Amino acid sequence: MSDKMLDLIWSLDIEKMNDHLPTERKTLAELLSEDKPQVKAKKDLETICKIFPEEEWKNVNLPIVLLRRTAMDKGLFSVSGGVRELYIVHRISGRTSEKFSRFKLDDHQSYIWKPEAFSAIRKVGSIIIIGYT
Repeated sequence: MSDKMLDLIWSLDIEKMNDHLPTERKTLAELLSEDKPQVKAKKDLETICKIFPEEEWKNVNLPIVLLRRTAMDKGLFSVSGGVRELYIVHRISGRTSEKFSRFKLDDHQSYIWKPEAFSAIRKVGSIIIIGYT
């Protein structure tokens, strides 16, 4: 089989693996205002509320997408979104215990390792999705 054919098969497989990714993301404030938020458990939203200042809820987009970068080190995920989404993953996984007001002042890599990713997923699995690139 030629390399071109293998590349095509590989790209089609990656598209299939990403079928579960959301077509739309909502802010934490929007989800909390819905009678029936489109997440599996409102408990996960409440967990996020406890660690995140209310004035920031309108700026947090959910679900958080962790992308497994196949071209990079095995077990490395990038956190899609901005500093708020990164803070949630860092805080939930235990990578930081800082308040958001302090966390946002520092520069942070948008990458996390597999153990941190799965720790966050175990704690708030209904708001974190894994994708592949």
